[in-house]
Amino acid sequence: MNEATAGPPQRTPSRRVEFIDLIRGWALIVMIETHVSNATLSREVMAGDLFQVVKFINGLVAPAFLFASGFAYALTTHRKLNDYLSFNSLLYKQVGRLLFILGIGYLLHLPKFNFTQLVYQTNERDWQVFYQADVLQCIAVSLLSMQALLLILRSERRLYITMIVLSILIVLATPIMWGIDFWQYLPAALAAYFNGLHFSLFPLFPWSAFLFAGSIMGYVYLQAKGGGMREVQTGKDVTMMKRAVFFALGIIAVSFPLHLIVASAYPTYDYWQYSPSFVILRLGLVLLFLVFMFWFERRKGVSPGSAVTLLGRESLVVYATHLLLIYGNFGVFNFRNWVNHTYGYPEALAATAVLLLFMYVLARLWGQIKRGEPRKKLAVELATLAGFLGVFFFGPGQ
Repeated sequence: MNEATAGPPQRTPSRRVEFIDLIRGWALIVMIETHVSNATLSREVMAGDLFQVVKFINGLVAPAFLFASGFAYALTTHRKLNDYLSFNSLLYKQVGRLLFILGIGYLLHLPKFNFTQLVYQTNERDWQVFYQADVLQCIAVSLLSMQALLLILRSERRLYITMIVLSILIVLATPIMWGIDFWQYLPAALAAYFNGLHFSLFPLFPWSAFLFAGSIMGYVYLQAKGGGMREVQTGKDVTMMKRAVFFALGIIAVSFPLHLIVASAYPTYDYWQYSPSFVILRLGLVLLFLVFMFWFERRKGVSPGSAVTLLGRESLVVYATHLLLIYGNFGVFNFRNWVNHTYGYPEALAATAVLLLFMYVLARLWGQIKRGEPRKKLAVELATLAGFLGVFFFGPGQ
């Protein structure tokens, strides 16, 4: 056929799995509520019984987000396996992206986002807080570890068998790791990844286990679909998800007697922070949430204009921006310090709604920019970088 008379090129069907974007989107929504609540609610409200329930629900956000990140990694790696194993440009792009996420994680914890304050008003404790392992660091280091293991093992099957063993070992070893003060033996930046004794909110023990579990589930999902992301459903993915419900309920049930067994088996033990039984309980709940999102997408479908999936697709920019707005110290203003824990639930929910609306607009704009001309995207990125550098070097200092 002559090129001049040929019709427009056919678009490649989207390879995104919408229920994973739904999980990430809902996780981000609740995450924003969590951060606003933790930064604004009064001490009296936070001491109430209702907040303890809210705190437990909010505590499922990070496991769900990490699980979804691992699941998405398995899908992406399957599509690009030959490229990754052949050390071509796609592998270097993937490693560069993970290093970028790692860098963003550290930039979000700069003691002061102002050059003058950073140089003259930052003490040793501020830098110790900077070294903490937060969720982006946990994601980046966990995925970089998987990428390295894939290059060594040269097989998806061997990789995920290794992930099963490694996940179990991490969960079981976590109470032991939390009983060691690694800051006495290792540089603070490295020690921060082993436990949360010093500032780290998401050390690899136990948090990487959620991401590894998500990647295993992603691989199982791919195998149920015949090893690919075909549009025609084989039905085996449905069967797999039904079995996942029983597996999830099983590990939830096991987590309670396991607590009674392991509580006395470790020299250091804290159920709510790092016990194997609590990790398994949350993993089971996240797995049930995954199945629910799978069935929701299958039965109800997902609108192309869904705000939740949009937030899930643009999770990095939404995550970074909302943290800067809540906790960022831009010279003379800090939202958290300005509120100073004076809100009740109505004020906190109102602030959450306003921030979510802003995040939706940001995600929508950024999505349009990414789909547009590459030159415009580069121009926006450079302008944003220039703006941050301007605030950092020339913003008002105290």
